[in-house]
Amino acid sequence: MPIFQDNRELLQRLNWLRIFFVVIFTCLFIQLWFLSVLQFEHYENLAEQNRIRTLPLIAPRGLIYDRENRVLVDNVYGFNLLLFLDELRDLDGTIQVLVEGLDLTEEALRERLREAGSYGIYQPLVLKENLSMAETAYLLARQSDHPELEILKQPRRIYRYGSLAAHVAGYVGEISRRQLQEPEFTEYRAGDVVGQFGVERTYNRRLTGRDGLRRVLVDSRGKILQDLEQRDPIRGTDLTLTIDLDMQAMAESQLGDHAGAIVAFHARTGEILVMASRPDFDPNQFATRITKVEWEKLLENPDHPLQNRTIQNSFSPGSTFKMILAVAGLERGIIDAETSVYCDGGIDLYGHRFHCWKEGGHGRVNLREAIQHSCNTFFYILGQKLGIQEIASFSRQLGLGSPLGIDLLGETSGLVPSEEWKRQVTGEPWYAGETISLAIGQGPILVTPVQMARAVGIIATGKSPRLHLLKGESQTSLAPDQVFQPPLFAPESLEAIRDAMWSVVNEGGTGAGARLANFQISGKTGTAQTISLSTRESLSESEAERFESNAWFVGFAPRDNPEIVVAVIVQRGGSGGSGAAPLAREVFRVYYEKYKIRGPAGVEVASQAQQKERL
Repeated sequence: MPIFQDNRELLQRLNWLRIFFVVIFTCLFIQLWFLSVLQFEHYENLAEQNRIRTLPLIAPRGLIYDRENRVLVDNVYGFNLLLFLDELRDLDGTIQVLVEGLDLTEEALRERLREAGSYGIYQPLVLKENLSMAETAYLLARQSDHPELEILKQPRRIYRYGSLAAHVAGYVGEISRRQLQEPEFTEYRAGDVVGQFGVERTYNRRLTGRDGLRRVLVDSRGKILQDLEQRDPIRGTDLTLTIDLDMQAMAESQLGDHAGAIVAFHARTGEILVMASRPDFDPNQFATRITKVEWEKLLENPDHPLQNRTIQNSFSPGSTFKMILAVAGLERGIIDAETSVYCDGGIDLYGHRFHCWKEGGHGRVNLREAIQHSCNTFFYILGQKLGIQEIASFSRQLGLGSPLGIDLLGETSGLVPSEEWKRQVTGEPWYAGETISLAIGQGPILVTPVQMARAVGIIATGKSPRLHLLKGESQTSLAPDQVFQPPLFAPESLEAIRDAMWSVVNEGGTGAGARLANFQISGKTGTAQTISLSTRESLSESEAERFESNAWFVGFAPRDNPEIVVAVIVQRGGSGGSGAAPLAREVFRVYYEKYKIRGPAGVEVASQAQQKERL
C-alpha cells in the first residue's frame, strides 16, 4: 500500500509539471505570434533602420606648385551636408528644414535633386559644402529627426592666390552627365569632383586620389552604433609647374583692367614662365559648386573672363608679322640685308594707295631700318614680290596656323590664309591687293599669343622646344608625327633679323619702351587695326574708342644666347610701342633681377590665403 500511494503522488506532481510547461509554452507562442504577426511591420521597420551605412572618405587632390615649390593650389577641410537618398522618407519635410536653417532656396534644392538623377539610391548626395558653424549646429540639433542628413568633414580645393594664374591652374567641378559618357571618365561616378579647366583638367587623372570609405552600423535615428570597416583615402599626385609666380604676378598687374595676354617662356627648354590672361576669374568660386547665377554672370560677361587669351583667342598680328616676311624674303633670296626702298608715306599698287603709318614716310630704308621703324612701304613691296603662297608657306614654317600641342585643352589653330582657303570659304579668288594688306599683318590672318611667341623663339634660337607647363614629363594633345619641327633656316638670315630687332628696342626704334639698361632686349612692336580706316572715319569719337587698335610687343633677351621670350598683346591698347612694350619691359626686368642678379628667391608674392588650414 505505501508503494501505490507513493506512485499516485508522483503522477500528480508530474501532471502539475506538465500543466506548468504547457502554460509557459502557450505564453511564449502567444508572444511569438504577437511579435511576428500583429507587430510584424513595426519590428521590420526597426530592424531595417538598424543597418550598415557607407560613409565616403573623399581623397584630397594632389597639390599644384609653381617652379619654386610655392603652393598654388591646395586643399582645406570643411563640413559638407550629405543627403542619403535611401533614407529619405519625407522630401517636403526635409526641404523645409533645410530652407529654414540654411542659406538655400527650395528651388535650388529641388534643382539639385533633379540633377542627381544619375546617382544611385545608395550614393549620398552633397547638398551644401563648407557649412558655417551656425549651420552645422542647426543641423546637428535636428539630426535625430532627420537621419537622412549627415555632416561629414571633406576636403575642398582652395586656390591660394585667388585669380592669379587662374587660367593656368583652372578649376574643378562636379562631373557632368555628358562627361560620364566619355572614355576619359569611365572610372568616375556621378557626384565626383573632377578637373574642368586648365591644368586641373589636363592632369586630372594624376591629381585625382583614391577615395576611401567607412562602414558603420547606425540605428533608426542615424546614430552610429559600431564601426565595421575603414579604408583610408589616398591623396592624388602633386604637380610642379614651370610657372614663376613672381613673373606671373608682375605680368597680370601690368595688364591691370585691360583685356589682353602675356606669355613668357624659356627659349631653350620651352618651359612657360608666364601665362597671363585678362580679364580673369576667381577659381575659388567653383570649389564650392558655383551657383547658377554666378555661372551665368561669367558666361554673359562680354569680355569673356573664362577664355584663356594666350591660347584660345586669335588676333591679327599687325607689324609683328613683318618678321615672318623678312625670314621669307631672306630665305628666298628676294632681299638681303642691304636691300632698300624709298618710303614717301605709302605706295600705289593695283590702283590703290597703301599708306605707311608715318605721314611723310621714312625716306630710304634697308631691311634693318624697315624693321627698326616698322616701315609699311618696305613690306608692301616685299609682300608683292613674295606672293600669297610663299607668305603662307613661311608662316606655317614658323609655326602659325596650327596648335602648339601645349598641355592645356582648348587651344585654337589661328588662321593662315591662302588661295585655296579663300576659294573654299568664299568661292572667290585671292586678289593681289589682299596680299599687300597681309604683308603688314592685317587682313584674314589670325595668331594666338603663344604662336607668335614661339615664332619669335625660332628666330631667336633657330630651334623650337615644345612649350609646356608641367615640369618633367608633360602631356600633349598632338600625335608624335604632329609635333612641330621648324626647318633649318640660314643662320645669317636669322642673325639679320635679330640684329634689326635689337635696334627696335635699343637704337630709337618703335620698341624703345621695352629697353632695360643692363639687359639686352630685342623685340618688335605691332599695332593691329580692328576695323578699317575708312570705317573708323565714319564713326564718332566715342564709338571709335571701342575699336581702338590692339597693341603688340614680341621679343627675347639677352641678345646673345637668348634665355627668355616674351609676347604681349593689349586689346584696344593703341600703339604697340606705348601700349605693349612697357609691359614687356617689366616682365623682362623681373626675370633679370631674379635669375641674373638675386637668384630665384628674389621677389615676394603675397598670398591671399596664407593663414588657411593646410592639409
